[in-house]
Amino acid sequence: MTSEVIDPESLGTESCGCDTGFATAISMAEAAADRNPAWWNEIRTNADDALDAAYCSSELLGALLQSAAHRLGVPAADIWAHIRRTGELPL
Repeated sequence: MTSEVIDPESLGTESCGCDTGFATAISMAEAAADRNPAWWNEIRTNADDALDAAYCSSELLGALLQSAAHRLGVPAADIWAHIRRTGELPL
């Protein structure tokens, strides 16, 4: 588990739009990034609403991929097609 402190002022201000599943989605993403499926599953099974967290995860992934497309200067559709074709995330 990593506990890096991030200054909120240094981040962008766009909201993901998912209130109740956000904390669960972020925790699940952290567990997955740490390659810890037991921790990920514990978070998922103890979530108030796992479906809400799953939808929020999709919203977050979509926003990150659209942001990557913007940074790369390519249409978001090209990023979606690249991921479908190769399975690689251009982050």
